[in-house]
Amino acid sequence: MKKSVKLILLSALGAVSILSTVSLSSCKRDKCKTVACQNASTCNEETGGCECAPGFEGTMCEVITRNKYVGDWSVDESGTISPRTNYLIAIENSLIPGATPADVQITNMNNATFGRVNATVKNDTITIPLQTIDNKKIEGIGFLQNDTYYGLHGAITLRYKITYLESGNVNDFGFVIGQPAALHK
Repeated sequence: MKKSVKLILLSALGAVSILSTVSLSSCKRDKCKTVACQNASTCNEETGGCECAPGFEGTMCEVITRNKYVGDWSVDESGTISPRTNYLIAIENSLIPGATPADVQITNMNNATFGRVNATVKNDTITIPLQTIDNKKIEGIGFLQNDTYYGLHGAITLRYKITYLESGNVNDFGFVIGQPAALHK
């Protein structure tokens, strides 16, 4: 009987040590436990950093990206078939139903030859996907340069092209070969 108690105690001690070893070795620090990502963004379990939903940026995805773009911009541009010109555009929150915080619209693009041009923003990039407006196709991409000293001032280098569907002519504003449009706040 003494041997069986000893055997039971030894078996119990062995089971406890195996469970302890498995429990301790499977413990993994939860890097997302104290991270509070905002705006429907998620925490990356590997890095502990926030992966922002479209239209948001910042350490905790607390910044609405399009707010850097929204406003009136002064344009200085010349195309491959149009002379150098200056005019104003407005970048606004998108009015399209179902638009995300990454969606914007540009009014007065190419000095009012278009209706509202749809675009998306991600960090410091604005993208104009290929779209047809007023019998013209437009597409482009731009890059924002923030002014660190004055905050509200900045510039966008926008490269785009317009294809006139009736004539087939292409007016290139740096998208392929022309001079890019410079937009200044």
